[in-house]
Amino acid sequence: MADPTNRRNPDGDKEFVGNAQPRHHAPVAVAVGILLRPDGRFLLTTRPAGKPCAGSWEFPGGKMEPGETVVDTLRRELREELAIEMSTMDDDCRQIQVVEHTYPHADVRLHVCVVSRWHGEPLAIEGQAFSWQSVWDDTTSVSPVLPATVPVIQSLRSIRETLCVRPATTTLSVEDDRF
Repeated sequence: MADPTNRRNPDGDKEFVGNAQPRHHAPVAVAVGILLRPDGRFLLTTRPAGKPCAGSWEFPGGKMEPGETVVDTLRRELREELAIEMSTMDDDCRQIQVVEHTYPHADVRLHVCVVSRWHGEPLAIEGQAFSWQSVWDDTTSVSPVLPATVPVIQSLRSIRETLCVRPATTTLSVEDDRF
């Protein structure tokens, strides 16, 4: 009987230990865009039907093609998925982190960028649902969120003070109305 702690992945070329997921060949490079409004709201979309993890919530973006930069990929993906145009100003799109995650179907390397300016309102080109969430809230109101998306949201919330303006309160108390 084979030792269950030492197994080979289905391709037979990489050994892994215990119950760890087998590593696929090379991580798929993905450009991810956090569309962030000045008040701290960011866009999550669902994965379209027919794709792995369909219906799960994620940030928009997609696979990088050979020769594409992260910004080139985001510009193309946002146009194809949401019918919006990214600003051409360098400061309006900046990479904040890289996240790697192993899914049953693929390993991914997410190049995560904050996109602070774009032209147009997002449209559901691929039939996906949208939800604007807030960095000021401690939880998201949608579920399920893809596992690789969760640490990105946590990071975004940890740097929220430097990224956006706190939304104004809608009511003022007597103590607040001093001006």
